[in-house]
Amino acid sequence: MAAKEDLHDQVGNSELLCNILRICPTSGLNDKRIGARELKALASKDSTKVADAGVIPHLVALMSAGTPSVIQVDLVLALGYLALNNSVNQGKVAAAGAIPPMVALLSATTPASVQGATAYALGNIVANNPDNQDMVASAGAIPSLVSLLSARTPAHVQDMSAYALAYLSLGNSDNQGMVASVGAIHLLVALLSADTPAHVQGSAANVLVNLVVNSPENQEKVASAGALPPLVALLSPNTPPLVQERAAVALGYLVENHPGNQVKVASASAIPLLVALLSASNQTSVQVEAVQVLTNLAAGSPVNQVASAGAIPVLVALLSATTAPRMLDGVACALHNLVLNNPDNQGKVASMGAIPFLVAMLSASTPAHVQDKAALALGSLVDSNHENQGEAASASAIPPLIALLSADTPAEVQNKAARALANLVAGNLVNQAKMCGTASVLSHLASTSPSVRRELAAAGIIPRLMAVRRAARSYPPQVQEQLDMLHATLRDVCSCRDCVSNSKRVIGQTSHKGSSTSVQGHPVATTSAAEPVDSDKLMQELLEEEEREKAMKEAKAKAKKEKKQRQKGKKKGKSKEEQLAADQPCGHVILCSRCCDEVLAKSSKCPVCRAQVLEHAIIE
Repeated sequence: MAAKEDLHDQVGNSELLCNILRICPTSGLNDKRIGARELKALASKDSTKVADAGVIPHLVALMSAGTPSVIQVDLVLALGYLALNNSVNQGKVAAAGAIPPMVALLSATTPASVQGATAYALGNIVANNPDNQDMVASAGAIPSLVSLLSARTPAHVQDMSAYALAYLSLGNSDNQGMVASVGAIHLLVALLSADTPAHVQGSAANVLVNLVVNSPENQEKVASAGALPPLVALLSPNTPPLVQERAAVALGYLVENHPGNQVKVASASAIPLLVALLSASNQTSVQVEAVQVLTNLAAGSPVNQVASAGAIPVLVALLSATTAPRMLDGVACALHNLVLNNPDNQGKVASMGAIPFLVAMLSASTPAHVQDKAALALGSLVDSNHENQGEAASASAIPPLIALLSADTPAEVQNKAARALANLVAGNLVNQAKMCGTASVLSHLASTSPSVRRELAAAGIIPRLMAVRRAARSYPPQVQEQLDMLHATLRDVCSCRDCVSNSKRVIGQTSHKGSSTSVQGHPVATTSAAEPVDSDKLMQELLEEEEREKAMKEAKAKAKKEKKQRQKGKKKGKSKEEQLAADQPCGHVILCSRCCDEVLAKSSKCPVCRAQVLEHAIIE
């Protein structure tokens, strides 16, 4: 009796206490059945409260081979509910020694109902828990779970076994290899067939995803096992959305950085099905995964097939129809791959109106990862394309790109913005003037870290800005002032030898040999790739140019001073009416000296430009 009172103090809940007592070893079979069922229900409602009551050891103690299967099902499901999305309870279940007896329940002699419930519970126990993943694998669960994928196993057990295998292999390279080594891949591919229930197809696709992530070896094995055609077939309109989504995720990883699989998937007529999944009638989650597959396909040889299937207008339409960051991110990536070094697709994407949407994605209110992909896509759209350069500048792309060079922007975003700016101003005098006329470019460029400066050099922005600097004589005075500041910044940036050396790779990316075109009324000659830059020579040129400008400024100042001194030393033989004088420093008004004095007495500003008049200079 005293033991029961202590248990009551520990539990603090009469309902929990009653059901814990029911599953005690001394209880009758019917009480155990009722207690296990009730604890399962309570665990599904409040897993923390039930676990804190100390129920887990009691559940594990009853999970013996001699317990009837109907009770075992409720016991393992209770443990599964307690572990679901609860890392603390996952640890408690493992610490209570639940894993070995649960793995034993996966054996071929165990009823199917217990096998399915146990597989589900094990999946919850290992989900996002590396320690439990290793414990369950070490207990021998993987071969048993794989054997339950066979055709002779009931569908619900196949489904739960795939569920457990998916979590066991998620982010665990050792378990990925073990699952593949015991023959799971061929069994999983067989479950993708049309005669398999849809929910099992989706679970099988999910396991394949986790097997191939970061595993080129499994990527090859899954494709060789014939997974690509049935996965493509699951993209069809009559497939449930969740299964379409999982099939698309699997295909996305299978074609990522794998030219052979890209060609096979394209040949299996996947591209029209993927484009169809982008329609507004489909769920956003399905659209996002379809975009990802198209992105990976466009990174390889099927790029023109993606464009020919009508993907471009649909992708651009998604930019205007959604604000979901992951969707925007994916669409921008897809557009980047479609237009990269592809003038035809550059024109198609721009003609669909993508540029203003991409510029809007650069705003400060946009998540950094979306800004990153928008800058990437925009840079590829304007690369060596004067028409798109002009459209991007007209859409006000330059100010937000410059703003992304600031020190508080993530380095990868700074790098993409720098490349986009470099491509935006390359060979385009109008855009160069716009960029250099924006004062903030200088502070942002100067505030970047050495690593970002190296990226700026690698993007070719430093030599291109140097070209702008050397063309400064044709720019208005206000731009000249900014260019003077720019020169000092360039000198600072170029003091890093790595920056200058890295620029060798990118200078002269425009390669229209001997051609000449017109950019918004300004003739621009485009030449073949420039010769590699010698870092010492480049720095020497900068220093010499700075010295020349310094000497020119000193000469102008000296000439101005001498002129002023000559004016002061003039003879006073002429009357006020005979002497001519000009407003200084603007020189707009030339009157007789007396009238100049009268004008100055009334107002100290030039009547023409309204500038401050400091004095009147006598004109001989």
